[in-house]
Amino acid sequence: MSDLPQDALSYQAVVAEYFLGLRGAGLMVSPLDQELVEGWERRGLPVAVVCRGLRRGLEELVEQRPPGATLPRSIRALRFAVEDEWHAYQRQRVGDSPPPPAEASAAETRLSAARALLADAGRAADGPRRDGYRDAWRALAGRYAGTPLERVEAAIAAADHRILGSWLGSLERPQRAALGPRVRLLAGPRRPGERPRAYREALRVRLLDAAREAGLTCLRGSV
Repeated sequence: MSDLPQDALSYQAVVAEYFLGLRGAGLMVSPLDQELVEGWERRGLPVAVVCRGLRRGLEELVEQRPPGATLPRSIRALRFAVEDEWHAYQRQRVGDSPPPPAEASAAETRLSAARALLADAGRAADGPRRDGYRDAWRALAGRYAGTPLERVEAAIAAADHRILGSWLGSLERPQRAALGPRVRLLAGPRRPGERPRAYREALRVRLLDAAREAGLTCLRGSV
């Protein structure tokens, strides 16, 4: 990581550079990997814990696979090893990183930021877009299962779904018809071995990007 300028050493830059260094190949990580790392940062996983998990996960895969097998090309492939390292850190407080913020507090902070973003967007919008933001606000107040951060993640996904639905419904038919091929082109073809769910997620990321380019405010990746 010594080739990175000092002001580029953000959480995401450190994790991405460390992963690419472990693989010994590649120039950048995918949008899905970027989202995964953003989620770890929001949850308060220390960067040292993430890097240890990536190294351990890669070492275990190398031991399990035959010599010469291709190394994982995505951070997502090692996400369970990172989660295991995180759980070990929580239990034992190993390493020299500071303790993470309380999960409930981090979740409430993110939810408050989402509400504020929607409120600002709603005041500046009119017509179908304003209706979409109102529906998204109601989605944030829904009941979802899981840990505090998992519930917030589900609420944000539901809110963005309402925003996208309202936007797509307001488009003229030719615009809607052209959007699908454009999104698939930006996402690229489904890679061999890639699960359908992961590919759908990649398409969704590109759809959110298209919505932002059209002037919409989407929560995922913003809070």
